[in-house]
Amino acid sequence: MDLSIQNLKAQTYFYSFFSTFFREKPSNEWLKSALELVASWDETCSPLHQQFSENIQKSGLDNYLNSLTQEYERLFFAPGHVLVNLYESVYCGSGLLMQETTVNVRQHYLRAGLVVKSLYSIPDDHIATELEFMQFLSQKMLELLQQDGAEEALKEIMVWQSEFISEHLQQWIPTLAETIRAKSTEPFFQLISIGLESIVEDNVTNLLTNY
Repeated sequence: MDLSIQNLKAQTYFYSFFSTFFREKPSNEWLKSALELVASWDETCSPLHQQFSENIQKSGLDNYLNSLTQEYERLFFAPGHVLVNLYESVYCGSGLLMQETTVNVRQHYLRAGLVVKSLYSIPDDHIATELEFMQFLSQKMLELLQQDGAEEALKEIMVWQSEFISEHLQQWIPTLAETIRAKSTEPFFQLISIGLESIVEDNVTNLLTNY
């Protein structure tokens, strides 16, 4: 097994980043750090990055941050009708909340010894919660990788992560990302959607390489 500590650290960080982004309206301080991170992704999306940089220059940082906050609310928390739903069950099945998908997600959490804090108030298949679960598993793998005699435990966590990705994330993250890109022309949100897909794809590659 040739897992990389560096890759696991990056994986853990990015799952935390995206989980925080989708959990609640980001603060200006968080958005400033996010802008720096997104700006470092220019190798894969240069046209979008060019427009992204131009928008900041035209608006000024403070005005641009305010516009991102307004767009965030419009996309994910608009009253009456949410443009981009953040629950897996809406994309996989009948289009309703709290379906079989939600129950299956909870079973994955329980197997890993986790219980969602907002149990019974927010469905377990919210994107932020699923990504937080992936962060937890990645962090656990990182810890086990640095322990002697923990190879079997590490393999078990890798199986759990692989199963959750195949049964859940790969089933709806691409559609969620496409929906974000369809509903917002703002480059920042389009880049976020691309980055979200990329972290899942990279995770799959790492698992296939090392499992």
